[in-house]
Amino acid sequence: MSKKALAAALVATGMLTGMQNAVGEDNLFKTYAYDTPIAKYTEAAGYYDCSAEAGATARCLDDVDFLDQKFTAGLFFSGDRLMLVSLFAPYDRDLYGRAIGALAKTFTLVALADGKSVLDLVELAGKTKSRDEYSAKLTNYESVALTANDLTYSFVEGLTPAKAKGAANVHSLMNSAPANTRAADLIISGEGDESNIIIKFSFPKLDENKLVQQVKKPVESF
Repeated sequence: MSKKALAAALVATGMLTGMQNAVGEDNLFKTYAYDTPIAKYTEAAGYYDCSAEAGATARCLDDVDFLDQKFTAGLFFSGDRLMLVSLFAPYDRDLYGRAIGALAKTFTLVALADGKSVLDLVELAGKTKSRDEYSAKLTNYESVALTANDLTYSFVEGLTPAKAKGAANVHSLMNSAPANTRAADLIISGEGDESNIIIKFSFPKLDENKLVQQVKKPVESF
């Protein structure tokens, strides 16, 4: 099934700037709370160890309902604490559209990546002279990446239009964002029957703060 650009359609309908307030709780996806201990996700509840396939400490659960679709959920852990939730499903054109539309209701699209480069949409908005120029550059990048079967849409939740307008790029935007700002990546990858849709939910600033705290911990003498 062909993969056609959808971000440009969101620009036309104004959905890319429909930012809303983030939910106060630090839930990655539905009731999956950030920093939950791995011991909660047991075989009795249907979870299984998929660390070997994932390449990191992970637990998986099949047949998770989202967007009228059955996903496999991958829960990824740092130490024994939940840090990221990924949803996996075979590529479907309708699901692709539903996923982007659903994310755009509470998240803002801030970047695209093709595995080799990143199109910073915050920076692009500041450099382009018109909405048409912005849309053209976005559509071209998106189309080329889809043709190459490797495209990631990066979204950020809970940021106001004023903050987005005043930021020079995504990096500065995130620097001024609250620590519990949730991010979502929608990934389209693979070709033909191997095509997949992956949706990742994370709290990048909480992860960064945790890493900084680990670095600051006193170390034993050696």
